[in-house]
Amino acid sequence: MKNNLVKYILVVSLLLNFSLLGAAGYNYYHYRHQSRSHLTAPVNCGIQGNHLFSELSLKPEQIKLFQQKAAAFHSSLGKKRQEVERLREGLFGFIRADSPDSQAIQGTIVQINRIQEEMQRLVVAHMLEFKTLLDKDQRMKFLNLIEGAMGQHKGEICP
Repeated sequence: MKNNLVKYILVVSLLLNFSLLGAAGYNYYHYRHQSRSHLTAPVNCGIQGNHLFSELSLKPEQIKLFQQKAAAFHSSLGKKRQEVERLREGLFGFIRADSPDSQAIQGTIVQINRIQEEMQRLVVAHMLEFKTLLDKDQRMKFLNLIEGAMGQHKGEICP
């Protein structure tokens, strides 16, 4: 009887291990495949470069030019994101205070909005510049990809 119980527990344990491994494998494949075949979230800002290049069938000279322009763009955008994060941390500091300073809160909100507007202008300028490097078919695919990325995230709320 005791021997049968040990065998039963062993079988249940093995089944549990296989199911966990299967679930982990499925999740790994699913999320890895999803990140390659879909556009990324706005928080991550943008389309993965290799996916974009293959979808648009860019020529090597187009890829090189885009990569050069993208480096400066992403650097500038990254600095602005860091500034927004710094301001948000300060904003929460004001909010956490026992006696919140409403003028400081409003001033910080105005600063965050100003920087986010600058970021949006940078993104649109970058898109317009990139669009000029493309032929007619590539432009259509590019705009459809961007529109699809924006549509996927309608109604999402970033924390």
